[in-house]
Amino acid sequence: MTYVPPDPQAFIARVAAKPCCAAITADTYVDAAMSSQAPVVFILRGNGLSLTTLVQRIHEAGKLVAVHIDLISGLRHDRAGVAWLAGVGVDAVISSHGQLMAAIRNDGMTAIHRLLLVRRSQLDSAALAISRSAPSIVEVLPGVIFPSIVDRMPPFKMPVLAGGFIRTTSDVRAVLNAGALGVTTSTSTLWGDGVG
Repeated sequence: MTYVPPDPQAFIARVAAKPCCAAITADTYVDAAMSSQAPVVFILRGNGLSLTTLVQRIHEAGKLVAVHIDLISGLRHDRAGVAWLAGVGVDAVISSHGQLMAAIRNDGMTAIHRLLLVRRSQLDSAALAISRSAPSIVEVLPGVIFPSIVDRMPPFKMPVLAGGFIRTTSDVRAVLNAGALGVTTSTSTLWGDGVG
């Protein structure tokens, strides 16, 4: 039987219910992520050859899986890579390459466009990039700055996740109070609702 990922609205609803998602960069964190309250496991680094088994294990734990296609070794960030992730049963694909968003959506997965904001000038180009790519979700990095830049950001028509340097419940509260849907964090004590 072929796995069918949830539609983007169902994915978004899962995050909204428990806004702190587990961001993992190594296999050593998989068990902790699967036993946590986090609704989604974001695989940010890893070996593409082990993804099939890993995705299956995470689904068996009742969680959704998002994979950062740009950072998985052995996998190209192109149309074929997106199709391969769909075949593995991934629920969402993250990429900083806006041109992949249509392919991700067409393969039935939630499309997450990641924006790395290191200069003020990138906020302006972000609006154009997002309007062209039309992702399901925008992820802003570093997420810890989201509360201080939200009033300078262009108005996106889709929910925003914040990721990067979010380490405390105070960070989570500030990001959520600023209007983010949720956070992605590698701080395992936050996985789940994260606001104590």
